[in-house]
Amino acid sequence: MRHAWALTSFTAAALLAAAVLLASGVRAQAPQPALDLAVMETPAGTTLDDILTGRAQPGFTPVLTPGFPFTAREERTLWVRIRTDLPAGEYDWRLGVVRVPLERLRLRVHPPGDVVVRDSFFSRGDGQRPWPSHFDLPLPAGLSGPTELYLELEGRVMGGLHVSLRDAAVASAEEQEARFWFRVVYALLLAVALLSLVRHAEDSRAGALSVGAAAFCSWLACLGINGHLYSLPEVALLSGLGAVVPQALFLLGAGPVVLATRHYSGLDKSAPQLVGWMRALGWILVVAALFALTLPSDASITLQWVAWFSYPVALLACVVMLVLDSRSYRWAPLFTLLVMGAAVLLRVLADHQVIEANWWTLYGWQLALALVMAQYLGLPWTRARLQRWAMRKRAEPPPPSAEEKIEAAREKLMASLQHGLTHADDDDVAWIAYRRLLDGLKSVLAQDSSAVVGEHADGEELLQVEPKSAESRYRNLLRERATLLRNLSKLKAAQQVGFDFDGPEGPLEKVQLAVIPLPIPKPGWGALLVERPADVSYSDAELALCAEFAAMAVVAGEEASGTVSAQRQAETDPATGVFREEAIRDRLQQLVEAARLRQTPFSLLWIELDQLPSLREAGGEVAVVAALRPVAGLLQKEISHGDLIGRSASGGFLVLAPGKKLLQAREYAERLREAVSHMAVDPRIAPTLSISVGIAQAGPEERKSADLADRAANAARVATRNGGDQIFS
Repeated sequence: MRHAWALTSFTAAALLAAAVLLASGVRAQAPQPALDLAVMETPAGTTLDDILTGRAQPGFTPVLTPGFPFTAREERTLWVRIRTDLPAGEYDWRLGVVRVPLERLRLRVHPPGDVVVRDSFFSRGDGQRPWPSHFDLPLPAGLSGPTELYLELEGRVMGGLHVSLRDAAVASAEEQEARFWFRVVYALLLAVALLSLVRHAEDSRAGALSVGAAAFCSWLACLGINGHLYSLPEVALLSGLGAVVPQALFLLGAGPVVLATRHYSGLDKSAPQLVGWMRALGWILVVAALFALTLPSDASITLQWVAWFSYPVALLACVVMLVLDSRSYRWAPLFTLLVMGAAVLLRVLADHQVIEANWWTLYGWQLALALVMAQYLGLPWTRARLQRWAMRKRAEPPPPSAEEKIEAAREKLMASLQHGLTHADDDDVAWIAYRRLLDGLKSVLAQDSSAVVGEHADGEELLQVEPKSAESRYRNLLRERATLLRNLSKLKAAQQVGFDFDGPEGPLEKVQLAVIPLPIPKPGWGALLVERPADVSYSDAELALCAEFAAMAVVAGEEASGTVSAQRQAETDPATGVFREEAIRDRLQQLVEAARLRQTPFSLLWIELDQLPSLREAGGEVAVVAALRPVAGLLQKEISHGDLIGRSASGGFLVLAPGKKLLQAREYAERLREAVSHMAVDPRIAPTLSISVGIAQAGPEERKSADLADRAANAARVATRNGGDQIFS
C-alpha cells in the first residue's frame, strides 16, 4: 500500500508515453498546411460583404499563433479569417476546431463567401461519430492553392480557440485516438459508481456511496463540458438553455469530490474541527450547481468564472484533507490530485497558446480525476481485503499434532465434566458424564459412531448414542447381543470385536467395535462402544485412550455425585425433606436477581399451616413435625417442575415460583391449598389440615429478597387472621 503512489506515477507516465507515440504516428501521415489567422468582432447580423468592403470597422487583427483565447458575447459575432495555401492533390481537407460551448459555427469560403458547413456544440451532426474532440468542418472538394476561409462564431462562453487544417485520414485517426481516451475516462468513472454499490453492500460504514456519487457527478461534469451529453436525443432538448447547462454540470463535479475526500481521508479522526467546514463547502458547491441549472442563458459567462474558481478551491480543500491524514495510502490520491492540478494549468496554458494543444493538455485533467475516484474506492477496499486476509491468516494456527489433539481433548473433557457436573442434580450426574465422554472422544478418535450401553443396578436401561441417528442400530444390537456385551464388560479390559449390526432392513455390513467396560455396580453392567468399519482396527494406544477417557468420566461422575449428595444432605431439612431455611433463602436471592436481569416475572408463596399453633401447644415439636412431614411430601409432588420449596422462618414453607405473574401465582396457590385440604390425615395428628398462603410478586427492579419475603409473610398472616384456609396477595 505504501508504494501505491509509485504505481500511480508509473501508470500516468505509461499513459502519457502511449499518447505521445500515438500522436507522433498520426502526425507522420500527412503534412498540415500553415495557417494565417486574423480575428475581428462585429455586431450580430454583420455580413461578410460588410467586412470585405470595410463597412465593418476596425477590421481584422492578425494572430501569430494557431489559436487564441476568446470571449463570445451575446448579440456579437466573432469572425476568424484563415488564409492558407493548399497543396494540389486528392486531399479531403477538414477544418478542425477544438470543441467549446459555442451555439453556432459557420464556415465560408471566399469567393464567393457562401456558408459551406454549419455546426453547434449543442447538437449532433449527421454521421458524426460519438465522443468527438473537434468540430469537424469539411472544405469543398477541389480546393487548392491560396485559399481564404472565414469562420463565424456565436455564443456566450469563454475559451481557447484551437484551429487546425487536416486531411480526412489524419482527422479520423486523431478523433479515434481521442475517442479511446474519452471512453477510458467515462468507463472508469461509471465503473467506480457501480462498484461503490457493491462496496456499500459489503460495508455500509466505508463511505463508498459518497465516492460513487462523486464519480457519477464527475462523469456528468466531463460529459457536459465536452459536449458529449448532447449526443443523447433526450438531453438534446436542453440545448435551448445554451452554455448554462454544461457549465452547471461542470460545477456539479466539484462538490461531491470534496465530500468523497472527507470520507476517504478520515477527517473525522485526523481533524474533527474541519469536518463541518468541509461538509459545508461540498454541499454549497452541489447546491450552487443545481441552482445554476435554473439561471438564464445570459449568465453562462459568470457561471463559467464561478465553475473555474470552484475547482481550485475544491482541489485545495482535498489536498489539505489528504495532507492531514496520517495513513500511508493517502499518498497515491494526493499525488494524483496534484497531477490533476498541473493538468488544469496545462489546459489554461494551451488555451493561451503557450504550449501545444492536444488531448492531454486539453483533457488530461479528466483522466486524473477519474484516477482519483478509482483510488478513493479501490485503495481502502484493497486495504480492507488485505487486512481480512491477514487476520484470517493469523487466526489459522498450524494444525496440531496427534499428541496435542489428545492433550487438548483431555483438558477439554475435564473442564467440560467439571462445568457440567457442578450444579447438576443427583439423578443427572451419570447422564451428563457419559454425554461429555462421547463428545470428547469424537475429536481424537476416528469413528462412525459411539455409545454408552448397559443397565443400572435398579434395572433401568443405560443408552446414550452419538450421533443420535445411530440409536436404533444400538437398540437392535442390545436386543440381539446383550448377553455377549454383558460378558465382555465383565472382563475389565478394553478389546475390539467384530459385530454384525442387524438393522430393520436386514443384516448390515460387519463393523469393528471397541468395547471398554464401565464400573457399573452389580447386578448392573455397562460398556463404552466405539464403531469403525470392519477393515479398520484399533491400536493398543487407541484402546488405552478410550479406557482413559471412560475412567475420567466415571471418576468425575462419582465425585460429582458424592458432592451433590453431601451438598443436598447439608441443605435438606431432615424433618420434612425440603430445603432448610438458609438454603432456600440463598436460592431466593439468586432467583430474584436472575428475574431482574432477565426482566421475567417471579412470585413467592409463603405457606402457613393453620393448625400449627394448636399442634405446638398440644404436642410440642413432635406433633408439629408429624403434621408438617406429610404436608411437605404432598407439596413436593404438587409444585411445578423447576419450582423450589423450603422451610420458612415461621415454621411453614416457602415456594419459589419463577416465571409466574401474580394472577398465575394465585391460581397456583389455590391448587396447592385445595390439595392440602383434601389430603388424608392421620387422626392421631389432627382431624384435618389446611394452609393459608401469602403471595408477593417481585418488582422489575427488585434487588432485596428479604423485602419480597416480608411482603409474602405479611400477606400470609392476613390470610391466617381472616380465618385461614385461604389466599391473600
